[in-house]
Amino acid sequence: MKNDADQNSELPDESPIAKRGLPKWLVVLGICVLAITVIGAGRHFYLGWKEKRLVRASRWFLQQDKPAELRVALDRVLQLNPNNLEAFRISAQALLKEGNAKALPWLRRAVELAPNNLEDQITLADAALRFGRNQEALKVVREIEASAKGRADFQDLAGRVVQSLDQFAEAESHYAEAVKLDPNNKAYRLHLAITRLNSQDAAVRERARNDVVQLSPGDPLRAMALRALVVDAVRSMQTSRALTLAAELNGLPDHLFSDRLMYLEVLHLVKAPEFQTLLVETQEEAARTPSQVLPLLYWMNNNNLALLAKDWTQRLPQEITAPVGVRLEMARSYFTFGDWKKLRFFLADETWGDLDYLKFAYLSRCYRELEQRDTNAKSTWAQALNAAASNGDSLMALARMAVQWGWDDEASDALWQAVSKSNRSSEALNALCQFYFTKRNTAGLLRAYTLLIDRNPNDSGARNNFVIFSLLLGKDKARALSIAREIHDKEPANPVFASTYAFALYCTENPSQALEVMKALKPAELKEPSIAAYYSAILIANGREKEAQEYRELGRGATLLPEEEQILNLTPVQIQPTP
Repeated sequence: MKNDADQNSELPDESPIAKRGLPKWLVVLGICVLAITVIGAGRHFYLGWKEKRLVRASRWFLQQDKPAELRVALDRVLQLNPNNLEAFRISAQALLKEGNAKALPWLRRAVELAPNNLEDQITLADAALRFGRNQEALKVVREIEASAKGRADFQDLAGRVVQSLDQFAEAESHYAEAVKLDPNNKAYRLHLAITRLNSQDAAVRERARNDVVQLSPGDPLRAMALRALVVDAVRSMQTSRALTLAAELNGLPDHLFSDRLMYLEVLHLVKAPEFQTLLVETQEEAARTPSQVLPLLYWMNNNNLALLAKDWTQRLPQEITAPVGVRLEMARSYFTFGDWKKLRFFLADETWGDLDYLKFAYLSRCYRELEQRDTNAKSTWAQALNAAASNGDSLMALARMAVQWGWDDEASDALWQAVSKSNRSSEALNALCQFYFTKRNTAGLLRAYTLLIDRNPNDSGARNNFVIFSLLLGKDKARALSIAREIHDKEPANPVFASTYAFALYCTENPSQALEVMKALKPAELKEPSIAAYYSAILIANGREKEAQEYRELGRGATLLPEEEQILNLTPVQIQPTP
């Protein structure tokens, strides 16, 4: 007979463990696994709690303007979770508060992490516009337009973005919609009135001026209104009015340093006697506030005051002229004044970091101005391209400089490097197309559009241009004809596509069929100069020289490439299409 202790130590017969006879080690292992799972879950809970606590602390540090503590807290958040959305948002807010363009990468990452969040996308577009990334801002606006069109703040932002690109009609439409959605918002109404100052209608401009002027002197938006009115008065050649408005703007208690520069610009424009005195006062103020030195130098260089700028900076203490931005403007003073020897000497020992590409560009110009051979100029330009590397902004800046200097080869080199290596490839390719159009370089256009249609195979306009350039140069006519037929079949009512298809038929020895295609166009369409040029060649190829004469003269009014001009100048015998 078993005692009570023995009975209590046994498992009941119905116990699964007793039935299966599981060994004790397996039971122990199960307990250990369970313990590890519980501990792991606890650690995960702890880390999640710690992450949230650090995010809350980061928000508090941002509100209390404690940048050092904020940076530490955000670093710890991102160590715990590299994809913490709030950390990216708070980092961007802190940098925006400082006016730092480095906020943009943080905002872009926030949009990547929350692609459907309109607030993040609107913030990114607004910041991109603020820091001069107008094309990026436009891209974001276009992407969210359908989903955000019912928001007044979006419509106002969209208006400011397109206005920055001189698209005033579209800007007016967005501002009008913002006012419609929020009629009590005075800033939206002011933006609408300001953009109407650009109207071609004098009556509209006058009404807009009255709307802007109605703001009271004590209104917080008064400074914005005065800036717009000064620009409008200068554009309208109302110099005395511009001077009065600029003086009022400069006298506002909360005026910006840029408002002082606007006042100086008007004084300089009207050759006012007090200009020199105020310039000296502004230079003295800038010397006491070093952050004002760079904008003042930039303004002076842009207003034909490079010699005065050069003399002034030579009197400034070295610690004030040490920043790279100031050094760049000092170099630009020498450049603008054309003092190539001193500029080369100045640049010899300069190190500008990310802006070294500009140093090498200026040096290249010095060598070209000072030396008969281009060897040093070309090698130094190559250094500029190398320093720009794959930075799209830098390469585009080099291209703009080369265009301004008349350096066509260097400009195209910079743009092609931007197309192939940079984050602004699409913009650079569009700039290349525009550059080659301006230079009337058909071979360059064909090269650029070949890449453009590879990237955008459904862009009918680009494909149409590719066909034209191919035919003008006699390249791959069979492919050109096939593409021309395809885009014409898709849009048979498009007169440009029809004329391109007809020209392709003409170039492939089908002049009679080409004429049939052209006959389908309306008389007014045939008289469009760019179409008339091709129609005249097709008429002559069909033996209708007398009728072609009218269209040949109309074609001379179009902006034509050299090969198109040759078509207009060919005789009936010469104009017969070749295989």
